[in-house]
Amino acid sequence: MSIALQLSKCTDQELVGVFRWFNSERSVFYWGGPDISYPLQIKRFKTESKFKKSHSYVLKQGRQLLAFGQIYNRLDHFHLGRVVVSPKYRGQGYGLHLIEALLTEGQNLFGLSNGSLFVLSDNTSAIKLYKKSNFVEAQYPKKIPLENCLYMRRIEKPE
Repeated sequence: MSIALQLSKCTDQELVGVFRWFNSERSVFYWGGPDISYPLQIKRFKTESKFKKSHSYVLKQGRQLLAFGQIYNRLDHFHLGRVVVSPKYRGQGYGLHLIEALLTEGQNLFGLSNGSLFVLSDNTSAIKLYKKSNFVEAQYPKKIPLENCLYMRRIEKPE
């Protein structure tokens, strides 16, 4: 019998587990952007990432921590941020499951049907994942203050 995957609110203890996935300033930048300081520290991260305001989640299978992501409202889209799969579990479909679970959660939390995210343009594995989840590159309505950054949206078709 296989244990089901579960999306749940991220606890402080789980966040420590997520932090262990990062071993360089570069990896933290690709995950969290320019506002997240390295080395990671829980108290500082909670402030820099707006941890509580951003609705932080983990994807787990039983007690095994597989992935992390945040969602919040940005320009009337539920926006995905700081999405990451444990290095131990990459390439096994957990990223796609996390994205779909976050999209469902975002629709439920905010009553919005459209999702968005930012990704660095040279993060090809992340872009490939987002495209599998039907995200497409889009024009951001403001200037993106970060070089090498793409804005992607997923629009749900009205029925």
